[in-house]
Order: sequence, then structure tokens, then C-alpha cells
Amino acid sequence: MKPLPIKNSWVLVTGASAGLGRASALRLAEWYQAKPLIVGRRLDNLSELQAEIDERFHIPCEIIVTDQREIEGREKIAAKVAELKVTAALLVAGLTSFGPFDASRADAYAEVIETNILSFTDLLTGLIAIFRQQPFESSIIAVSSLAGETSVPFQAVYGASKAYVSNLMRALSVELAGTGVSVGSFAPGGIDTDMAAVSDLKWGRLGLMDVDRCAAYACHALVHRQSFAIPGIGNRLTYLASRTLPRSLTSRLAALPYRRPR
Repeated sequence: MKPLPIKNSWVLVTGASAGLGRASALRLAEWYQAKPLIVGRRLDNLSELQAEIDERFHIPCEIIVTDQREIEGREKIAAKVAELKVTAALLVAGLTSFGPFDASRADAYAEVIETNILSFTDLLTGLIAIFRQQPFESSIIAVSSLAGETSVPFQAVYGASKAYVSNLMRALSVELAGTGVSVGSFAPGGIDTDMAAVSDLKWGRLGLMDVDRCAAYACHALVHRQSFAIPGIGNRLTYLASRTLPRSLTSRLAALPYRRPR
């Protein structure tokens, strides 16, 4: 499949207030001359990103300040996507939860499920409906995680939510074949972002992928319309191991980077 031409086209990036979303918006503007439509909950962060894109690359950038967990937020995103005739979407917004599986954390689990599964699915449904009506081809990449390809103790609900994302996108990539709408998932391992900082890793940043490097892989997956992409040789080897070693062993290995809660 040929790369999707996105130069001078609008590209939706959710979760753009920080981390991978922010880095991806910058990458899209710098390397592809695409016009980012950035979504997040923090106006100050989004405004700073918009100003940086304008100053460094002289590329138009629009902001949507909203919470995609709310119906009104998702409707706001969909309306702007239709208005601007957005060509592609990189769905980065997500939430994690760290700690032993315990009833006292039920509210945190509900928030992860609402963000990573329920609101994500509703937004995706709306985007696909819009893209299918447009007279040009489009691409959607949803950011999953290697945690969705293995079992991750102490981030069990997060990993399960990302397994949902990966499996949904795999199925839709087949369903939507021939429609002009390409969809896929992007499954990084640990990234050096604020999200990793709250995961209580034993070895700190050791082994985490630089966020700008990860963004380059994510944007490549979007433009090249990959149905499933894993960034970096180390992550690909981890994925291969998860498919060849006994699942009980891979789960124990996946727990090694975390400090065991007392």
C-alpha cells in the first residue's frame, strides 16, 4: 500500500497535551508538513504546542480543548474533523493505573476502562463514519501497548484495555479493507514520558524509548497505513518472546521492571 499523502492535510492527534501525542504533532508538522488538529484537556499545554508549531515550522495548527470521556467532547472532536476534512487520525489519548489489583482501586479501574475502551470506541466509531463519507483515502492509528500483547502484573487493567485496542483494530483492518479507510494499532513498550514516571519502575528510565523516536515510528505507521506496528528491535523481540514462551513465564518476566508493592 502506498504511503498516504498528508502534506498540507489536517491530521487529528488526541492526547496532545504531553508525551507521545505532543511529540507526534511536532513530528507530523516538521517531517510531513501536515496540519495538526490537536486535542487535550490542558489549554496551556496545547497553546504552547500550537505556538511552537507555528514558530518552528509555519504550519497551521488548531486546538480542541475537551475531555474525550464526555459525550460532548467526542461530539466536538467529530464535528471539527468533519469541518476540516481531516485525512488521518493518531489516537494517543490513554490512561494507566499502577498497583496490585484491589477493590479499593475500583474507581481508578473504571477511569481506565472509560478512557481506553468505552470513550475510545465511541470516538473511533464516529471517525470511521466520517472518513468513509469522504472522497479521499484516510488512515487511523490507535496507540496500544506491548502491555496488551502480554500479561502485565501491577498494570493488569491497563494491559487488558490495550489488548482490547489491539484486537479491535486488527479486526477492523479486515472489515474496512477496500473502503479507503485504513486502520491499525501501534504497540510501543515503555516510553520516557510522564505516564512511565507513575509506573514505579525499578530501573527508572533504563530501557524506555525516547519519546521523539517513538513518535517517529508512530507517524510512520500512520502514513504507511500499517495494521500493526511495534517500534524498535528490542520491543519486537519482546513481542516475539511473548508469542513463543509459555504465557506464565512471560507474565513473570513482565513483572520484573516493577517494584513489587508491599
